[in-house]
Amino acid sequence: MAKKEYNYFEAFIEIGDYAIRSAQCLHQTLVDFDPWTLPDQMNKIHELEHTADMLKHTMSDHLIREFLPPIEREDIMSLSNVLDDLIDVIEDVVIRLYMYNVTEIPDRAIRLSEIIVSCVETLIEALKEFEHFRKSKKLSSLITEINRQEEVGDQQYADAMHELFTAGKNPLVTMSWMEIYERLEKCCDSCEDVASCISRAVMNNL
Repeated sequence: MAKKEYNYFEAFIEIGDYAIRSAQCLHQTLVDFDPWTLPDQMNKIHELEHTADMLKHTMSDHLIREFLPPIEREDIMSLSNVLDDLIDVIEDVVIRLYMYNVTEIPDRAIRLSEIIVSCVETLIEALKEFEHFRKSKKLSSLITEINRQEEVGDQQYADAMHELFTAGKNPLVTMSWMEIYERLEKCCDSCEDVASCISRAVMNNL
């Protein structure tokens, strides 16, 4: 029985699945927030990040030995890197909640996490279409939708920061949430980075 050929497009989707699971973990951590369970949530999301990282290394190992990959090597590496970065920045939010001893979660943070989940879900749909990029009728609109969701995230971030600096909270709380909001907004930016990487790969391989 012939060994199944390594499929880079399926591998992108598999790594993306860990991104959505990480985003969902972040969202549930904020919705059901309990400071006492943060170490467990950190461990859970770190396991997701670690597994995705191993998948990325597996992809790199195959690429080293690949004679003729389905798309340019640089595009494969770039896309695997930005997907890995996305999971890293999602994990980073949970780490900051623990580091700054956060005790309560503002509604704006939950709203931002909802946008992140939605953005990553759309990203998964784009990754599923990516293998058929020469014929896909949906890929372009999915990338446009990711960009739109990132803009919604930008507005939520601006509103969150405005509320933060007009609420008259303890300066330490203000500074902590200033950075946490920045990290949440960076998750949206990372989704857009993945979408941009897919767009470049399409253009480079037509």
